[in-house]
Amino acid sequence: MQGNEIRLGYETMLSEQSVVQSTWETINKLIVPFRGGFWRENSNETSIDWHDQRGIFDSTAPMANNLLASSIHSALTNPAYQWFDIVFRDPEVAKKQRVMQWSQEATRACYHALQDSNFDLEANEVYLDLPSYGTGFIIQEEVTKNGTFEELNFQSVPLKEALFEEDHLGQVSKFYRQYRWTAVQIESKFGRKGLPDKIAQLLTTNQAAVTKHKVTFCIYPRHTKADNKDSFQKLSPLERPYGYKYILHDSAEQLGEEGGYYEMPAYVPRWRKTNQSKYGNSPGMIALPDILTVNRLVELILKATEKVVDPANLVTERGLLSNLDLQPSGMSIVRDLDRSVKPYESRARFDVSQLQREKLQQSINQIFYVDQLQLKESPAMTATEVQVRYELMQRLLGPTFGRMKSDFLNPLVERTFKILYRSGQIDNIPEEAMTDDGIPRLDIVYTGPMARAQRSEKMNDAFGWVGQMAQIAGMHPSLEPILDHVNADAFAVDTAASASISAALLNDKKTVDKIRQGRTQQQQVAQMQQAGEAAKAVGEGAQAVETAEGGQDVEATE
Repeated sequence: MQGNEIRLGYETMLSEQSVVQSTWETINKLIVPFRGGFWRENSNETSIDWHDQRGIFDSTAPMANNLLASSIHSALTNPAYQWFDIVFRDPEVAKKQRVMQWSQEATRACYHALQDSNFDLEANEVYLDLPSYGTGFIIQEEVTKNGTFEELNFQSVPLKEALFEEDHLGQVSKFYRQYRWTAVQIESKFGRKGLPDKIAQLLTTNQAAVTKHKVTFCIYPRHTKADNKDSFQKLSPLERPYGYKYILHDSAEQLGEEGGYYEMPAYVPRWRKTNQSKYGNSPGMIALPDILTVNRLVELILKATEKVVDPANLVTERGLLSNLDLQPSGMSIVRDLDRSVKPYESRARFDVSQLQREKLQQSINQIFYVDQLQLKESPAMTATEVQVRYELMQRLLGPTFGRMKSDFLNPLVERTFKILYRSGQIDNIPEEAMTDDGIPRLDIVYTGPMARAQRSEKMNDAFGWVGQMAQIAGMHPSLEPILDHVNADAFAVDTAASASISAALLNDKKTVDKIRQGRTQQQQVAQMQQAGEAAKAVGEGAQAVETAEGGQDVEATE
């Protein structure tokens, strides 16, 4: 893409986004303050409004949004444990011990790379945006030093700075972001060589570190390089499937050199989405009428309270000779002490307003699933209660989890794996797992609480069915053949996969066969020993009988 195309694309997407920005601005004021006003230019530190939250009279919505965001973080990408596994799609290949060990090592490498980065910090910002704005932006960068991989770096992008285009699959095709940089910042990013004349001249003045300029960043697909999209080979920046450029927005002049990405590094997760808009909708949008109403109601309650605490005064005409002094120890001169000045009683119905406020707060909490997600007040929960709560969360947030996997988690883990594989952080894929085209068929299995809750129903059904079969078989010996329908090996493997049991705890087929052969041999030896001992006992018994009969014959002869 040329500079003029990038500028035109950015301005077109900005005009398109202006339709939803007014709703986002309201959400920003009442649900997520300090996330950045959409109509304000934060060109420097002094332009930040640290009293932005003063328009909030009721904190139910911000607290509910924080609770829902924390629940999503804990259920999807909890940093306390490994929340995904990388496995091969072919079940026969995936069962091989060497392949299973490689999958575990690759998963562990990807997980630790994410843990060593700032992923959890930046992802939390995205999780705050999803229940409120319905849309979030995050970029994943590969940090290298002298061509060697160092670490991963993530950056959540405020909605006011990011724009994007969708492809026919609903995924991000182009990504735009606009920065406000001074000439000094531009020089530190791109160096002095090749800078536009305007910037180069400013570097010689005292405005170099003061005046800010619009710098537009764009990531775009290179359709001629589409064949390299699934490649695991290292490519030069210009040969990669995605390119990027920085331009000085006003003049469309390019800053620095064109770069490239192997995969789209910008992710745009959305809470829910319709076919009418590429932007997401959220619980915050649904609850917005109640949020506006309860804030207005509390504002009126405060005004009414002010009238009760510090009421107005009634005075008769010409009954007051001096100005009314309401200060402590103040003195006012009146004509008649009995009729001149009286406090005004507003007779406000605080009981009615409080009841209405509680109803609105309850409605907001229900929309944000607070009642279902919040832990009970007891000091501890049993394991059964925890499992039931996760299953409830799965039913409530299941559709959102599906979209999160498509928009965010799947491309995140795939890109992380490919970055580490290309840099040599992950061993080569085993030969028995490679396909003819050289592209391995890998799948991502999520093992967090949300994913486990989705699979728990399948496990419960399996255990229930086996238990019923065993119960029926125990009713009468003639019913025992019913257990022949139960495949014990398949049951063990399937339930272990559903429970995300580590491969290190499972034996492969060869080991299982060896154990069973050894057990069969031991049983055969034991049976032979038992048969020998039985034969010996029979022989000894017969000999004892013969001896006894011989003795009786001798006695009879005598």
